[in-house]
Amino acid sequence: MPSKTEWMRSDAFRALKYHSPAAKLDWRAIAELHKFDPAVIDDPEGTVPITTWLDVFEHVAQELGSDAIMFDIFNKMDVGAFSVFDYLFICAPTLRDACKAWKRFMPMRTNAYGLHYHEDEHYGILEWPILEGRGIWCQSMYARIGWAARRFEIVLETDHPPIAIELATPAPKDQSDFLERYGRKVRFNRLRNCISIPAYLLSKRLPQNEDNLYAIIQTSAFRELGLFQNRNSPMSRVANEIAETLKNGTCNLAQIAQNLGMSQRSVQRVLEQEGTTFRKLTEDIRKTAAERYLQSTDLPFKEIAFLLGFSELSTFSRAVKTWYGVPPRKIRESGTRRIN
Repeated sequence: MPSKTEWMRSDAFRALKYHSPAAKLDWRAIAELHKFDPAVIDDPEGTVPITTWLDVFEHVAQELGSDAIMFDIFNKMDVGAFSVFDYLFICAPTLRDACKAWKRFMPMRTNAYGLHYHEDEHYGILEWPILEGRGIWCQSMYARIGWAARRFEIVLETDHPPIAIELATPAPKDQSDFLERYGRKVRFNRLRNCISIPAYLLSKRLPQNEDNLYAIIQTSAFRELGLFQNRNSPMSRVANEIAETLKNGTCNLAQIAQNLGMSQRSVQRVLEQEGTTFRKLTEDIRKTAAERYLQSTDLPFKEIAFLLGFSELSTFSRAVKTWYGVPPRKIRESGTRRIN
């Protein structure tokens, strides 16, 4: 299902490569194994396919012998590891502006997904979408959360910021300084990947903000955004919209086209260029989402069936058995730690 044109910035590999304990690994061998040019690690404008990006995070965690280590590695990274994207947050006028800046400038980091930000009565919510069908993404998500939490720690000037973290993954088996420090503020087996910020903090003036400096940072950010924004992936927009729309219990071509502001024929042409169809893509997304829901949540089967757009539990059960050769109960009982 992954699009041939979906990419992520490879500077995350550079940040990982030069940070202990990952610095001790043979990164040339890692590049050869995962079929990317090692020179891209130190290229400030380098990108790699999203599947490669996700696979490398999983590989490094395995090599380091801990399924929780990414929280700690990325939580300890200094500001500047990701260039202007860091400073858009750290130097913003308020926390609300900081979150909105990350959402606005996310296309400079990847064309595979967008970062969402919205507010309700009680919280501002920064949400990373679940990337159905791109491969195993646990470790990369742990890295993002560790890194993002550190930015909140810096601007709020505390190692224990009053934020809440939700992850659509099982809890890791291994210990982590980050998880020990955050304790019950991190909740696993949820339906989303997000950080929630209490509403009373959203208008807080950030200590490192200075208007003239921030104007310079934004100018630099727009320049960098221009370098990457034309490397878009229409396929990603379609796939991500299908994954989100399925959660409402129904999904069809007409609805997806309308949500994207495209004609149905335009959506079909995008999928044809990637060698797939709307029906096939929807089926792939349902399949990987079904495994994730069954293995990383305790949701009742009926609710999972609804979230995947099945009107009847029996139809969902037959689909799972067709995909995996066993009924939903067996998938849940297997306890496999794959998150697709």
